[in-house]
Order: sequence, then structure tokens, then C-alpha cells
Amino acid sequence: MSGFQLYNSKGFLTIDSSNKSIVTSRMTNMGTITDRGYYSIDSAFGNGSTLGFMQANFFPTSGLIWFQPTVDGRYNFPGANMYDPGTGRFMFSDFTTPIVSGYLDTYDANGTLVWSAASAGTMPRIRDFFTVPPTHNLGTAITLNTSFANPWICVSQCPGNLSDDGDRVGYSGILIRRNSSTSFSLQYVNQLQKNYTQAMGSNGLNIAIASFTGY
Repeated sequence: MSGFQLYNSKGFLTIDSSNKSIVTSRMTNMGTITDRGYYSIDSAFGNGSTLGFMQANFFPTSGLIWFQPTVDGRYNFPGANMYDPGTGRFMFSDFTTPIVSGYLDTYDANGTLVWSAASAGTMPRIRDFFTVPPTHNLGTAITLNTSFANPWICVSQCPGNLSDDGDRVGYSGILIRRNSSTSFSLQYVNQLQKNYTQAMGSNGLNIAIASFTGY
């Protein structure tokens, strides 16, 4: 079929025949963390002593990165690629994996297969969002509850950065702590970089959370 759109129960567009669907390429565990505790990151969740960097070339250079936190009470700084070891796992999604033809094949205007029920099980199913309202300054932590357990968080949508010129260290971005399987706290922290309102204005923030079939 062509000229087709499907919205989920939240009113968000999930299938659009004008755009090829993302297909999951692989799931991977965290592996080794380097330089754990080297940088001090002040937040409501801790001082950064548990955080370190992922291995070089761990992340793909294209596509979307999803992270599933699995340990209550632990937090990560995904935008800066700083994580607490053993606290979750990753799913890497891309647009290059071929769609498998099957039931409910959906084509774009050029006749390219962009979605099928046969490949749907390999795709992220966006079921909700971490929504920070425009009225909240995320410099103060906010706790958000999810409608389903153990979500995969689209950390590609999480701003974050750490810079070190050998003299001064600057950082900014969102920390995410798992409180339980359905409760998460977010805080934007900064030092020598833009604060939340300078970086984001008063627009609020939406970060997609998803589930994956079989995970």
C-alpha cells in the first residue's frame, strides 16, 4: 500500500509511507568503561565518581542509539558518552538494514518498501516520551513515570558534552537516573557551558522511549 500513515494511542505518527522505517541492527552490552571517576560532575544524583567513558569506536557513526537502564539507583550521562559500568545495555538502530517483504507491505511514492509487518519486530516501538514541560527548568531534577517497564531511551536525543583543554573542564547535558523499572529522574547539569534555559530556551523537551520485541 502507499499513501499510508498510522498513529499510536498517544497521537504520534509511527508509520509513514513517505519515510523508511528504522530497523534494529544489533543489541550489545556495555563492556569496559575507562577513566571511571576521573571527572567530577556535580548533580543531585552524585559527583560523577561512578561515571566513565565507553570504549573508543563503541558507538556507530550513524543511526540512533538506545539505552536501557537496568539497575535501580544508578545514573548515566549519555550525551557525553559517560556511563556507570554494568547498569544497562544498548540497541543500535539504522536505516540501512533491508526491510523484509511480508504482510502489510508499505511503499513510498517511488515504490521502495519502507515498512512491513514482517520487519516490525526488529524496529523500535516508540510508546511514550520523557516529557519535560516548558514550565520546568531542568537544572532542577524532575522525576517522570513511564507507562511500561524497562524502556529503551533514545539517548541520541539527549544533549550532552564534556570538554577538557588541559586547564579547565566544562560540561553540560542531561543525566538520567533509574529509580525503578517505571520511574526515572532527569537533570540538566552544566559547568563553564550553557545552562538549561540558555541551551534549550523555554521549549520543553521530549525524549523518545521505546520497546523492542524480545528484549
